[in-house]
Amino acid sequence: MSGSSEIFQNNNNPAVDFFLQQPDKSEYENLISSFFDASDDLVFILDKNGYFHFVNQSGLNDLGYSLDELRGKHFFSITNPEEKVKLSNAFQRILQFEGLVYFDCKLTSKLGNVITYDISAKALFGRGSINGMLSVAKNITKQHLLKERYTEILVKYTETERLLSIERNRLRQRKSVLEELNRLKSEFVSNISHEMRTPLASIIGFSETISSDPEMPVGMRKEFNEIIHSEGKRLAKLINDILDISKLESGEIELQRKEIDLVSVIKNAVHHADALASEKNITLRLTVEDQEVKIIGDEERLTQVFNCLLSNAIKFTKSGGRVTVMGQSLYKEYEIIISDTGIGIAQKDLPHIFEKFYRVSKYGNEIPGAGLGLVFSKQVIDLHKGLITVESEEDKGSTFVIKLPKRN
Repeated sequence: MSGSSEIFQNNNNPAVDFFLQQPDKSEYENLISSFFDASDDLVFILDKNGYFHFVNQSGLNDLGYSLDELRGKHFFSITNPEEKVKLSNAFQRILQFEGLVYFDCKLTSKLGNVITYDISAKALFGRGSINGMLSVAKNITKQHLLKERYTEILVKYTETERLLSIERNRLRQRKSVLEELNRLKSEFVSNISHEMRTPLASIIGFSETISSDPEMPVGMRKEFNEIIHSEGKRLAKLINDILDISKLESGEIELQRKEIDLVSVIKNAVHHADALASEKNITLRLTVEDQEVKIIGDEERLTQVFNCLLSNAIKFTKSGGRVTVMGQSLYKEYEIIISDTGIGIAQKDLPHIFEKFYRVSKYGNEIPGAGLGLVFSKQVIDLHKGLITVESEEDKGSTFVIKLPKRN
């Protein structure tokens, strides 16, 4: 487009056609400029190639340019480079549509300030072709900044709400866990008191009987003394179990680590349990490798673990049943399997049997015993960086699997 007169040509406007036939058009241009200058918005006209042809005074004030500086300058030269694709698409819509097209864009002033405008634009036609584009742009920089700030605040608010929700859930869970622990501790104290009361009652009762009857037959006295001795050992074991667990948890007991032969430890534990199995007419079978398997561990504590598991297996297996112990080398671990044909463990109890205060029940009745052996066993295996798991089915038996890392 060569001049302002071409921009305003319109075959459908007789008044404009009449004016364009006059030799002096400056008065008309001044009138149009004054009209546009009356607007507080940015009003500009681009020629058909996208170069500025006219900018009103309000727009010049915003952008910091003079009309001579902007005239002949391409529109894209003062736009944000990141918006080129969006603006190109907007210009295509303007060329294809005779009505108003709305879009927003960011323009850079002469001083480098970025100003956001909401633009409504329309193609200008003259003699059947597009001669340029007329646009009115409203400065929405403040609104845009407020919107961005609002979005930032909304994102932070959403994030804060999410974190608060997480913390609330954590507090609820902690409260629930603490309440459950308090309940379990109360039950534990009650259970331990009961477990201690039984042997104590026997010790006190038989001791008083012996003391009150100096003429008691020697055989009966000997029998009573054996009961007192047995109940005393039972009580001592219970107390030692409690102390061992407490010391392991507090770090007062450190494992006496050294190189040991794990196969030898397993064989000794089975040999120790053989007499107990024979008393109940239970078949105790051992299948392990003939060669040594070296690990770094505490022989005494591991022996306690195997004794506990074998004792439980025999205790909860009926006469005529079987207890099987197997050992096999894996890639970097040695696996020990202790399986029985005993009463088994209910599915609801399986996830909890290694918990300190949990007691397994059978058909609604609690299994006798404090249940500390399995807790101690898991702690020892954990300290050896091993793994202990259990599979069980009621009335069919249980299988405990222990994996311990072999020496490199």
